[in-house]
Amino acid sequence: MSVTLFSVDRVPVKRRPRFSHGVAYVDAKTKADEKAVRDAYHGIKHEGAVSVEIHVYGKLPKSRPKRIESEPNTVKPDADNIAKAVLDGLNGVAFEDDSQVTELTVIKHDRRRDSANYILCCIKPAASKEGEK
Repeated sequence: MSVTLFSVDRVPVKRRPRFSHGVAYVDAKTKADEKAVRDAYHGIKHEGAVSVEIHVYGKLPKSRPKRIESEPNTVKPDADNIAKAVLDGLNGVAFEDDSQVTELTVIKHDRRRDSANYILCCIKPAASKEGEK
């Protein structure tokens, strides 16, 4: 079983598409985030169904009172927009297409004063379901 772990030194986000003259396009920040994910990945290209687990870590802003060391990460970006950016960045690199992802977990850990903004990602073959051959 091949498990690939990697980290990205930012929290990638899939933003809404922009429109110009009736044409939709992806903004430069989203492209940069997807490229950062692609560049951080140095594993194999998985075949078949895969499971992806994304751990999101965030820094507590300096504006928070000193007595607060951590707090739940309930601020933007949303977990689904992080997942979309990660999966789109891994298309063609970690797997042929993100349709291969059958299990997806995004965990936004508490924002901490001693942390930085980054993600850890784990990709592995999906566990076969009961009754499958």
